[in-house]
Amino acid sequence: MTLPLVDMLKGENPLLKTSEPKAVSLDAIGQSVFKREIPTKRKFQDLRRKDSAVAAVKDLERDGFELYGLTKGQFSLTDLIEAIIEKTGPAQLDISTWTAAQTDVGRMLEFLGSGKVTGCRWLVDMSFLRRCPALVATIRREFGDGSLRVTRTHAKFVTITNDDWQVALRSSMNLNQNPRLESFEVGHDPELCGFLSGVFDDVFKRQKRALADCSTVEISRWFNAKG
Repeated sequence: MTLPLVDMLKGENPLLKTSEPKAVSLDAIGQSVFKREIPTKRKFQDLRRKDSAVAAVKDLERDGFELYGLTKGQFSLTDLIEAIIEKTGPAQLDISTWTAAQTDVGRMLEFLGSGKVTGCRWLVDMSFLRRCPALVATIRREFGDGSLRVTRTHAKFVTITNDDWQVALRSSMNLNQNPRLESFEVGHDPELCGFLSGVFDDVFKRQKRALADCSTVEISRWFNAKG
């Protein structure tokens, strides 16, 4: 599927700002910390010399084990999602990311068209709207007009769920190519998956879809008060 060219960065790069951001009251975040016991069944994987996301998650099972891995960017977050879906079967996705690349959004659309993905909700940083408005329009058009919400975020996580699997995937990677040392944690974890999906439910319930069309000042005001 051919997607429109990604819009070039306009305006001031938020990563280059020198002013100190205002502190956000933790009272505005709701349940910001999820406390649980450290999993007793974890497998650590040094995958810096492995090339395949399939190999990275080959030991993923519904057995209480959590996989923690490091990569050098040989495979992307999208590759991991696809490899997990090959295990779980068709699934619903919730994706939280600071940014996404045209190629990776296109692959998500391919998953949707093939039935591998049954639906997808997106939570993105407000700068993504300005940097990539064409991709935002594509997401809304293909996944549904109400499929996207916006806030100030740098959290990267994905939930992959169906009747049999509740997979929580946390990563340092955005939804793009990452040719650097990156980490990921993944496991069939209904409790954690429920917590992360609950964050999506809360944001989608309280934030109107139209906020994504508002100014960054209005989005920041929402984040500081309710996000």
